[in-house]
Amino acid sequence: MSAKKGLKQSSLMAFMQKTSNKSTVKNDDDDPKLKKEENGESGRKEIASKQLEEKKTPARGKTFKKDDHDSSVSPNENRLATSTIEAQSVKRKSRAIDSKQRNATKRRRVIVSDSEEESDGEDVEALPTGDVEDAEMVEVEGKGDGEVMTSTPARTKLGGKRVGKTAGTTTPGTPAGTPRISEMSRSFLASFRATEEVSTLCNDSNVSMNASQLSMNASQLSMVDDSAGRFAHLDMDFLQPNNIRDAQKRRPTDPEYDPRTLYIPEAFFNKQSPGHQQWWRLKTTLFDTVLLFKIGKFYELYHMDAVVGVTQLNLNYMKGAYAHCGFPEIAYGTFSDQLVQRGYKVARVEQTETPEQMAARGTKGKAEKVVRRELCAITTIGTRTFGVLDGNGGAAAAMLDSLSSAPKYLLAIAECMYGKQQEQLSTYGICFVDTAVGKFYLGQFDDDMNRSYLRTAIAHHQPAQILIERGKMSKVTTSVLKTMAGSVMKEALTSKTEFLTAEKTLEQLANSSLLGLPTEENAKWPKALLDMLAPDDPLKMTPAPKFAKCLSALGAIVWYLKRCLIDVDLITMRNFEQYIPPSQEVRTAVMLSTPVVDKWRNKLLVLDGITLSNLNIVPCDRNYDRASAKISLLSTLDYCSTAFGKRLLRQWVCAPLCDPTPIRHRQDAIEALMDVDVKQFIDKATTVLKSLPDLERLLQKIHTLGLKYRSTTHPDGRAVMFEAEKYSKRKINDLCSAIAGFQKVYDLARTFQKEASLSEKSLLLKNCFGEQFPDIADDLTHFQTSFDHAKAKKEGVIVPERGLDDEYDDICDKIVSCEKDLEDYLKQQRKKLDCNKVCYFGNGKNRYQLEVPDALERKMGHEYDFKSSRKGFKRYSTAEIDKMFKALTNVEAERDVSLRDVMRRVFADFDKRYSKWSSIVERVGTFDVLLSLTKYALTCGLHVCRPEFIDSPDHQPLIEIRAGKHPGLASGGKLFNRDYIANDTNLGGEHGDILLLTGPNMGGKSTLMRQISLLVVMAQMGAFVPAEMCKLTPVDRIFTRLGANDRIGAGQSTFYVELNETNVILRDATRDSLVIIDELGRGTATHDGTAIAFAVLKDLSDRLRCRSLFSTHYHSLVGNFIETPNVKLGHMACMVENENESDPTEEVVTFLYKLVDGACPKSYGFYAAKLAGIHLEVVRNAYNRSKQLDQMSSCVVQQQLARLKAAAADDRVTVAELAAMVAAL
Repeated sequence: MSAKKGLKQSSLMAFMQKTSNKSTVKNDDDDPKLKKEENGESGRKEIASKQLEEKKTPARGKTFKKDDHDSSVSPNENRLATSTIEAQSVKRKSRAIDSKQRNATKRRRVIVSDSEEESDGEDVEALPTGDVEDAEMVEVEGKGDGEVMTSTPARTKLGGKRVGKTAGTTTPGTPAGTPRISEMSRSFLASFRATEEVSTLCNDSNVSMNASQLSMNASQLSMVDDSAGRFAHLDMDFLQPNNIRDAQKRRPTDPEYDPRTLYIPEAFFNKQSPGHQQWWRLKTTLFDTVLLFKIGKFYELYHMDAVVGVTQLNLNYMKGAYAHCGFPEIAYGTFSDQLVQRGYKVARVEQTETPEQMAARGTKGKAEKVVRRELCAITTIGTRTFGVLDGNGGAAAAMLDSLSSAPKYLLAIAECMYGKQQEQLSTYGICFVDTAVGKFYLGQFDDDMNRSYLRTAIAHHQPAQILIERGKMSKVTTSVLKTMAGSVMKEALTSKTEFLTAEKTLEQLANSSLLGLPTEENAKWPKALLDMLAPDDPLKMTPAPKFAKCLSALGAIVWYLKRCLIDVDLITMRNFEQYIPPSQEVRTAVMLSTPVVDKWRNKLLVLDGITLSNLNIVPCDRNYDRASAKISLLSTLDYCSTAFGKRLLRQWVCAPLCDPTPIRHRQDAIEALMDVDVKQFIDKATTVLKSLPDLERLLQKIHTLGLKYRSTTHPDGRAVMFEAEKYSKRKINDLCSAIAGFQKVYDLARTFQKEASLSEKSLLLKNCFGEQFPDIADDLTHFQTSFDHAKAKKEGVIVPERGLDDEYDDICDKIVSCEKDLEDYLKQQRKKLDCNKVCYFGNGKNRYQLEVPDALERKMGHEYDFKSSRKGFKRYSTAEIDKMFKALTNVEAERDVSLRDVMRRVFADFDKRYSKWSSIVERVGTFDVLLSLTKYALTCGLHVCRPEFIDSPDHQPLIEIRAGKHPGLASGGKLFNRDYIANDTNLGGEHGDILLLTGPNMGGKSTLMRQISLLVVMAQMGAFVPAEMCKLTPVDRIFTRLGANDRIGAGQSTFYVELNETNVILRDATRDSLVIIDELGRGTATHDGTAIAFAVLKDLSDRLRCRSLFSTHYHSLVGNFIETPNVKLGHMACMVENENESDPTEEVVTFLYKLVDGACPKSYGFYAAKLAGIHLEVVRNAYNRSKQLDQMSSCVVQQQLARLKAAAADDRVTVAELAAMVAAL
């Protein structure tokens, strides 16, 4: 025990010695103005001020993690050790603080676990403390694993001492430790969030803000730190609501007002210290962004940004007249992501020189008192790339989980309006990019009045952030964005300068740092971009007119990525793809009357945004509901093991196939994987896939790390990072993880190739892992043997083996040559002096001194320069040795420089094989999705069948389903504590194309219609469906008119939305479409609704003749179609007990949820009212009134019939008049 105690004490003393001697970056402390600012404490709460003034800077504390130094150290001993260090380093005066003050004080403790980079995240917790002096901002100490960073009142460079929030910061009724926030502060916080401000979307001037809105935006800077004082920024005149302006001195009411910038008076700026000038200089161009400003080892937040840090990150204010807080460099990934997830923009500002470099720079001219800092990154919700600062595990893993592996796109929309004022249409150019994988999609299309194509594009590729052109967005498009992406961050860019024209975009792309000129010799331009250039331009720098708008949208993306300093990272991946709206493809095929043989080739089932939402195919970000998300089709089918597999499954679900041939290939693959003989392979494949990292995103990350631009031109290449060794380890971990992942995939492919049955049964599986699988054996061997992986991950340095890096090999050859010259010279000296004891001595700069025995001193001529001696020996140098040693040191310096760049070149070497790696990712993703669909079929607990796609001899569409079930509700039957009732469905052929569906309220009509639609989607995905039998011909598009929704933001009533969706159906539906219409006409008067429902159903029956399900409660509508052969009647059965003609509240209706032939005579709406809890007397009154209305209606009919009978007996009435009376009846 004494040995352990001694070890502990020696460790503590060593740590004290280390921290007391530790040098920090004191780049701004010499500024007298800054010191004055730091010491300004007027207006602070008296008790906190007195305590902090009395306090001296203690040595920094450290606690030891168990198993770090002494396995016997307990958590209690850790806390004791911290207290011991603090007590030894400073004598504290006793203070009388009541218990409320103690409990109201909090501090932040950041625990960094970086053991072998296995868990590189940061766990942050708030701990109550018993003394105000303990409530201070965190400091990072040492580089050991598992260190707990305790609070210290260390001086900062731009601010005062780090202090916690005192009891004075709370008010009665406020939780302990919670800062007081004024209404102005809440407004300020809201200004940074993702909002749907009218100012960025309104028409004409793009600014339409009322007085209250302006007041909220302008008064964004308020926060009272305690009851006795105010922060400095609250009293800055240019930040007051009535004075705030952008950098061009425009007020928020100005149409050209730029909310991203801020006007700062020159007089104010000149009074600031150099450090503060740096901060304000950045803030003037990044007013809407939270600045993480690097000071030494900390990212600091000042003024209005500190308010965000305290309220959103639960950081602590530091002592001083102005708001100030911060966190350590290693915690960047955790805290920045929290801000981005909440809708803030985050700018990372790094020091790009050391104090020594600053001093050296000062000798050449006027001395500066602040180190140089540069903006290194701007991160928004739509531009995250997950770099090394975000970590490999912990925080980074949490980030990826928060994304649910679904891509979040940055979307740019360019619009050109044409047509008459009342029927104005739009041509859209869109570009959306997934920055996490570096993939761009570009498309241009003419849209309809409802903007169906734009809605579908947004629904399929849900954006996280939208860029629009200031003043160029129509009212219709504005309303679409409000309804489809109301909560998404939107940003208006200035025409031409920010939202670039097509010509300017091509100029930007032709920059040598991006793609270069699109010449025949330059293979960097992707085919998707080359196809958008005018063919008659030999220079290939003119956009084709039909792609001008989408290239302009790409220009907006390029400008924004450049602003965020990630344009080169993403564009140089050359991963561009043309986007064609699926609706457009179907319409083109119909217009061209494509032959039946080629009718379905390369076609996709169109699921527009309305259909995706109505059928709950994918969880909707707009109206997210956790319960609905669980039973969405995507969630039901998602058994994927990889992140990139999950993303591919979403694509399959949103865009199923129409061509029966590839559908059958998918079915063959699933059927082969369901075979019990391959269960062992399936288990092994699942284990392998679950162990894979997100290879698709790793490829983008490795590409970025391999760019020479990053190390030579990008500000990050000049940044002074205090945790550089950890970041290097993270980079190496990423590379090693990718290599190991591809090795696992390659081994899995080789295992698959031994399973002959799988290759024989499925062509698609053979394409995934068969003989066509890329041969990467040599590539993997190359990277596995090129350097010592374990050593590199441990030390954070890649030392390449021979043959990996030619430049490094050449330098090593030169070193060997220089060393050989020195050895040859030594041999010559031994021969000359006739003594084998002559040797070289020394290390470092004193290497290669000739050590000669004293007995040979007489033989040493004047060419030998005496250096040093030891007993019996003297050491000399010669001009030849000096010359050769200088050559050696020069080459060694080259080697050191090269070694620092070797890691980048290794990443670049890996990235050269990008096409091969990405091909493998695509194959593995396909296999993962097929395996997911197989697992659904095997584990859903339902009887599933393989859908049969038939070639109808007369090309008549049909759907036949026996005992079908809703895939989401039936699979989740246990969740709802009920069994799901299966139903048969027959549409098309001899059964009639249209099912007119009636039945009681809550009887299951809407669920049945959704069920049929979802089974069609699953069938055309290639999945097995929950049914005993399923036969169908392909469906080209599913139209849905379900539910009752208004679009209040667009000024559209519920009934208008119904008719709008119905118009799309009647206009765009084809013979091969599937139409779902639920209770059309409910949003208006009964007679009007019945008439509209009749007209629509008649048009479907007579003209379109497509497969349709039409539900209604208009029982008079049924009688009009009893004799129509193309319309079949059906209803959802129910059983009624205690049926009472005088009192409906006595009835008990049991819903059977079974589809049967014929019409239902009643809707039993009064029973639904009873179930809803409406008072029984109200229900009875409603029933009586209903009977009166029926009687009145019957009387009117009888009167009309009597008049018709009398007219028929009157010879004076013509046949035409009688026909008119019959028509009116």
